[in-house]
Amino acid sequence: MRRPVILLAPIFLLLAACSSTPSADSVTTTEPAAASSVSSQFVTSDCAVQGGNPTSASVAPTKGITVSGVTVAQAKAPVVTIAPALPAVAEVQTKTLVAGKGAGLKSSDVLTFNYCGIGLVSQTQFDSSWANGAPLTSDLAGLIPGWGVGMPGMKLGEQRLLIIPGALGYGPTPPVGSGILPDESLVFVVELVSIAK
Repeated sequence: MRRPVILLAPIFLLLAACSSTPSADSVTTTEPAAASSVSSQFVTSDCAVQGGNPTSASVAPTKGITVSGVTVAQAKAPVVTIAPALPAVAEVQTKTLVAGKGAGLKSSDVLTFNYCGIGLVSQTQFDSSWANGAPLTSDLAGLIPGWGVGMPGMKLGEQRLLIIPGALGYGPTPPVGSGILPDESLVFVVELVSIAK
């Protein structure tokens, strides 16, 4: 049986509506309790495939851009490798993977974007619009707080890596069945498709 087209997108929208956006500097994070069950391997997920079609290796990938133990390589959709035993992040980290053009995204804009989300500790892909077959449209205020910190300034066509602390993601109560650990830092590759004012 096929999953719905947008599995966790409504959760991204609902979370921001019921929480305020703390600044990245004021966030403290803790390591998720379930970290002991995490692989000791580099785990690679293909964002074009639901669930990432993960593969494991004992060595780091040799291609792609690496930030804080997260490597992104380009293919049909991004391919993301998470190194083993990474610590939680304390603030939002960003890296432009593919340059965009035009004016930068403002916090008041409505945007359409592709994304792929993976837990930093669990190394598990929990959602991907590339795999679901359709980008998501929202304003930044409707997304998890870490996106509001890491996405402003993106340009059309830009692809950006976001590594978000758990407190700016889903915090201690992630969506049931998502595979996201409590307070888990999250990795997203986001591609800006369009901006509407």
